[in-house]
Amino acid sequence: MASSFPSTEMHATPEERARLELAEALSWLMPFHYFYEKDGKNLPDFQFLRGDEVPYPYRSLLVHTNDMTPTLAAFHHSRLYLEVHEHESNEAFVMRLVTLHAQSNDAPVEYGAIAIQLGGLPPEVAAEVVAGRKPLGGLLGEYGVEHRGAPVAYFSVPADDHIARALHQLPGETLYGRCNQLLDRDGMVFADIVEILPRSNESEQWVKHGSDA
Repeated sequence: MASSFPSTEMHATPEERARLELAEALSWLMPFHYFYEKDGKNLPDFQFLRGDEVPYPYRSLLVHTNDMTPTLAAFHHSRLYLEVHEHESNEAFVMRLVTLHAQSNDAPVEYGAIAIQLGGLPPEVAAEVVAGRKPLGGLLGEYGVEHRGAPVAYFSVPADDHIARALHQLPGETLYGRCNQLLDRDGMVFADIVEILPRSNESEQWVKHGSDA
């Protein structure tokens, strides 16, 4: 797992810089890293990118501050539903490993993990989050909860067996995603999210050949 972001520790040794970069990368990848560590799995080789290094069409789907649920629903012309693979929860938070699917054809459109702090959410929204039947982005829009997104990193990652199975991809396929945070009206983080998209061959063909149409 590598990072293209420079360390802020000007006088650190190469080994110290490597440890700092790894710690920073793992903080970005929480809670995805949590479920891998919990299940004794090794993380795939995440390569961190700048927003302008993410290729189209994935850049338009990832490099923004909007919620992914409505963004992907618009892109796929379908409402989305949530499949929860694993979850951890207590009175203060919910953390889960999930896939989002398009209702129109059941195709997976995102795989990832999310950690949600419940304390700052309206009680009815918190109850829906705990129930785990709807994507968080859809709930925030449905209940008009004021918030904003703050992506902290973008990445490419080769699909391991777990990612490939969830997103119907070939193992080793290069996929793109982001690490995002949701902030409340006071600027406090209430959700950490890792979002990985499947390849979109139709859209890639349009980007490549659209000017010839």
